[in-house]
Amino acid sequence: MTTPNKITAVVLCGGLGTRLREFSGGLPKPMVDVAGRPFLEYLLDYLADQNVKDVVLAVSYQYEHITEHFGNHYQDMAIRYSIEQKPLGTGGAIKQAIDVCIPDRENAVLVINGDTFVDFSLSEMYQTLTASNADLAMTLVDCEDTSRYGRVTTDENRVIRFEEKQQGSPGLINAGVYLLSPRLIDDLPKGDVFSFENDVLMKIVSTHRLYGCVTKGTSSISVYRKTLKKRKSTSESLTNTGETQGYD
Repeated sequence: MTTPNKITAVVLCGGLGTRLREFSGGLPKPMVDVAGRPFLEYLLDYLADQNVKDVVLAVSYQYEHITEHFGNHYQDMAIRYSIEQKPLGTGGAIKQAIDVCIPDRENAVLVINGDTFVDFSLSEMYQTLTASNADLAMTLVDCEDTSRYGRVTTDENRVIRFEEKQQGSPGLINAGVYLLSPRLIDDLPKGDVFSFENDVLMKIVSTHRLYGCVTKGTSSISVYRKTLKKRKSTSESLTNTGETQGYD
């Protein structure tokens, strides 16, 4: 398996941004302006800080705004594109990005959402993946009310169950950052359109080794915008524990 600084990151950028139309101007969600910069730049900065050198942007809606802005490089990262001609779901988008842009199946692949900032440690996730001989390491966050998201149950950091949304109660929720082992990549469904959460995670939790890394928090684009305005003159961490935004 690869070393952390050789990991390729796939960023899911295909969301329509319907809930952000008031300030998106019809742009793809990752390109929404946050303090004068596209939100996606903050995510790429965070990946660069963790020594990620290779990024695949899985794009769809109005993708030209993304390709024209970033081109083939950002800072010292190489950027490639996986263009969805039709909605593929999270799983289909991940699978196409890997098939088209990452032919080397010997390396782990990092997956993040392009509409959410998650305070995660790639080195910790990699250590969890390798030390536990895991098929997948995923970020989890403590949440006071899990009713909006469903709850993740762990046993000594191993994920043993995904619970459906139910009456509000505290617990761990999926923060949407994944480090996939080559074994899991080979086991992805053969179809083109599927949900990674429902059609992969929910089905393999009892057959594969999934491990969680608890993060400090997440911020959706709208929360990130508000937080950055409040803290732009400080160096505080720009997170909001328990707030998460899915890929849609």
